[in-house]
Amino acid sequence: MKVHLKIFLPALPEAIGNNELEVEFSGATVNDLIESLIERYGQKAKRALLDEKGAFDPLVQVLLNGEKWVTYDQLDTALHEGDQLVFMMMMAGG
Repeated sequence: MKVHLKIFLPALPEAIGNNELEVEFSGATVNDLIESLIERYGQKAKRALLDEKGAFDPLVQVLLNGEKWVTYDQLDTALHEGDQLVFMMMMAGG
């Protein structure tokens, strides 16, 4: 399956070499995509996406097709050919 990524995380573009990317992977869910990115791009990608316990970092937000937020507890969300995902950090302020 091939999906399009836009990345607005501090360390992930450095790990993959760009902030926008077409990714082909053999999987069906957001979690499969994350595992594929870590396998393909190594420790820098792992540090950008996972917390210190090895779980998907809850501060990382994923927006699927500009409509659905995929949170750390919804990583089993199905992906389809051509989906667009935006990875970004949760922002807070006041």
